Amino acid sequence: MTHIELAGVTVEQDGRRLLGELALSVGSGERLVILGPSGCGKTTLLRVIAGVQPITDGRIALDGRDVTQAPPRDRNVAMIDQQASLQPHLDVRRNLGFALRLRRTPPDQIRERVAAESRAFSLGSLLPRRPRTLSGGERHEVALARSLVRRASVLLMDEPMARIDPGRQGVLLRELIHMQEGYGVTLIAATNDQRVAMSLAHRIAVLAEGRLAQVDTPGALYARPSTLFVAGFLGSPPMNLLDGMISRTDGRPHVRAEPFSLPTWAPDLSARVGEPVVLGVRPQQVAIDTTPGRASQRCRVVRRAFGGAEVTLHLRTPAGRALTAVVATPGPEVDTLVGVSVEPSAVHLFDPITELAIGHGV
Repeated sequence: MTHIELAGVTVEQDGRRLLGELALSVGSGERLVILGPSGCGKTTLLRVIAGVQPITDGRIALDGRDVTQAPPRDRNVAMIDQQASLQPHLDVRRNLGFALRLRRTPPDQIRERVAAESRAFSLGSLLPRRPRTLSGGERHEVALARSLVRRASVLLMDEPMARIDPGRQGVLLRELIHMQEGYGVTLIAATNDQRVAMSLAHRIAVLAEGRLAQVDTPGALYARPSTLFVAGFLGSPPMNLLDGMISRTDGRPHVRAEPFSLPTWAPDLSARVGEPVVLGVRPQQVAIDTTPGRASQRCRVVRRAFGGAEVTLHLRTPAGRALTAVVATPGPEVDTLVGVSVEPSAVHLFDPITELAIGHGV
């Protein structure tokens, strides 16, 4: 197991800052997922840890050993890139053992490890085939098995499930977790797929424009996003983010963000009366009431997306705002007028200037 420490890591290239003063600690044997949109620096971060991307400033340490200037061969790090690059002239069996032969591992150990990983990932039928005869998903599976054959102390994975068929992803994720825990490998994966991140990670590091927005467990990130970016990025469908104001009515502060008005006694909100606020509420927390009522107080269903047990409703508020709700099937039909409400404990408040969280629940 290897502990990884990044301190003030900055990467600048062609006048652009790809990573900015990044500080991150990854525990021995941990599964950390770097999550963020395309172009945020996920791949650059993996390449930095692998030693194939030089840094402009900062320090990288593995188990307390400074490897900032160390070449890749001195880091005992395995990396799977997005292309799942394999040796085109070798069959799958020899591709699986390629890294071991470079390290002059005894042939019997190579055979044993290749056999073990090919069984674990059900690659037996692929062993005699060349990479050009494999599908993109099959090449990715071979690259994944090859990285585990090597038994490096750190495994880096760039979009590990991007080319895998959806029906196969769950099986491979379970097998990957089983093997990672069995070998004690420290694993860092980069992806923009929230489902993969939530399924795989002990912790998730959300990256935005080369900077860490928040690092926490999947549950904590979902329940207590620390910034507007994290709130809007994490979750499917995305969180509703509504511009509002903190006002006072009958001596009591209210958070008003049309169509919601929520009374509160929270002391920190009392001090913000008269200030703007962004109210966040997840679509799954928006309650729908189809009881007939005054149309001026209700939202109109403008679109609906069937999702099996759930239906996603796209609503239009009386003031013309968009609002998303997720309800149990069958849900109301398009053009229906519905009432909406939310429990005060389910909302999130953000400062529109700093974009930082003010609180979770009112």
